[in-house]
Amino acid sequence: MGTDIHVYIEQKTIKNGNPLITEWISVDEWIHDPYFEVMEVRKRYWTDRNYLLFAILANVRNRYTIQPISLPKGLPDDVSPEVKNQSDEENGDAHTRSWLTLKELLEYDWQQKIEDDDNEIFPLEALVIPFVNEFIPRLSKIDEPENVRMVFWFDN
Repeated sequence: MGTDIHVYIEQKTIKNGNPLITEWISVDEWIHDPYFEVMEVRKRYWTDRNYLLFAILANVRNRYTIQPISLPKGLPDDVSPEVKNQSDEENGDAHTRSWLTLKELLEYDWQQKIEDDDNEIFPLEALVIPFVNEFIPRLSKIDEPENVRMVFWFDN
């Protein structure tokens, strides 16, 4: 049985025009599914199954002793309502909830080396090219790195 990732993107915004009060909002495009009476994401920012990436993000399926960006943090206390509802709906199947800011993704050492099963050495970036070269730059277009985060969890 494989492991999949569920990724949601949030942006920190100023609430009620007061810069001292902020909230995280979902920037995913949500649609209402009338059949199941739930909200769903129309198009996800990231869906690929890549176990090396899972190890990098949260130490999930880490068979190469990769240093993860962070150990799992759980859902953020200030998670957006849409993402919280989605997490609650998937509670039985979901595990290893966490989140990372764009700043954390940008500061990670993607050039660190890893040895594969054939004893070849590669920079991590080479093994997760779409994430580094497409996903992260896409997030960078949303806002400043400290104002963008990915909230995610896994299922089996």
